[in-house]
Amino acid sequence: MPFRKVKFGVSKKGLDTEERNYITAKRLEIEKNLSSNNELELKHAVLEADKLVDYTMKQKGYSGETFADRLRSAEDSIPRNIYNDVWEGHKVRNKIAHEPDFRPANFECQNATKKLLEYLKTI
Repeated sequence: MPFRKVKFGVSKKGLDTEERNYITAKRLEIEKNLSSNNELELKHAVLEADKLVDYTMKQKGYSGETFADRLRSAEDSIPRNIYNDVWEGHKVRNKIAHEPDFRPANFECQNATKKLLEYLKTI
């Protein structure tokens, strides 16, 4: 078909073994922090999980200038419940990063981190 419709935002490439190994190692490191009761470590876990999801979306070739742009670009490739969870996790990350007085409960950080890491199960 010469005029095949190209779907915007669809992953352009898979991940190679080195990228998958990096993602797995970082995920395990982040998950280790989830058992902490230290607020700073838990906030750090949210930030690192968000960065890892963003890294993965970039590696998979999703377009956009920001995390939010890349996530919107990936929307049709991610199950709806995981897509929504990633947004929820990213919102917590934004509060941690941009609101100095934001003091989430430990379970909020743990939940946000787990929601972000759910995306990695789709790759």
